[in-house]
Amino acid sequence: MLREESKLESFQFLFDQGTSKIKRSLCQIIEAISSSLETRELCAKLGKNRKLLKGLILLVHQTYGASEAGIKAISALCCLESNRENMVQEGGINGLLTYIYDAQRHERNLAPKAMATIELLLGLESAKEALINDPNDSLQAREEAIGAGVLTQLLLLLQSQCSGRTKTKARMLLKLLGSKWDEEPKHL
Repeated sequence: MLREESKLESFQFLFDQGTSKIKRSLCQIIEAISSSLETRELCAKLGKNRKLLKGLILLVHQTYGASEAGIKAISALCCLESNRENMVQEGGINGLLTYIYDAQRHERNLAPKAMATIELLLGLESAKEALINDPNDSLQAREEAIGAGVLTQLLLLLQSQCSGRTKTKARMLLKLLGSKWDEEPKHL
């Protein structure tokens, strides 16, 4: 049904103008479409709809139920590799990071799903650039992390008996923090 352009426009209109409950239901439809092999073509079509992607990212910052549905829909769309680049271009990395950072404790139950989606997106070079050049990345956030002992924790992690993958990620974080720290003046 959504393969017809007029039906897809109606879907988009409902997503733009609908209530929070309607948007949650549409997100569930997106999840169902993304999970079926028979509807991969439709999933790709949805992933090319930039207005829909922007709407999903905005939904992530709304009320608890709506943000949960938005995270699940974004994650589902990103299962198709062709959708990932569009998601990055529409601000998916920033949207997911903001969700993780701003979510209240009771809302963070989808933070692992958001992180898994970010990891998936980071397979793209453009996603890595978006993460490094994030306009919302602030000196204050890095200083708070360093002040809270993140460097010590990362160094301890490197000395522990964790997996090689975890140690590699810890090294990358240390390098990123170090390079960003060297670029900007210290205000501690």
